[in-house]
Amino acid sequence: MHTEGMIHDNMSKVKGISKLLVIIGALNWGLIGILNLDLVALLFGKKSTASRLVYTLVGLSGAYLLMRHKERFLEMKKHLHKESEKKYSGKQYSWSGIQQ
Repeated sequence: MHTEGMIHDNMSKVKGISKLLVIIGALNWGLIGILNLDLVALLFGKKSTASRLVYTLVGLSGAYLLMRHKERFLEMKKHLHKESEKKYSGKQYSWSGIQQ
């Protein structure tokens, strides 16, 4: 039971770091688009190992968050599908509203 809590805490940290890196990447792309300023390259050097590492981590973080979003979407869709099956009464109504 204790390991499950540790795994949840670690995944929560990974998710938080991923969100932060995606925000940094988005802001960097915004600066590139608006001011033609690549802040990552400015801070770490153009085509340096450090800047390539930052770009790679931003990309991996985006892919991770996309996969997490897809998993949650599919779970929600499956749950909603089950709920809609439960609510259907099987009765059919005509346009006049009279049960057939």
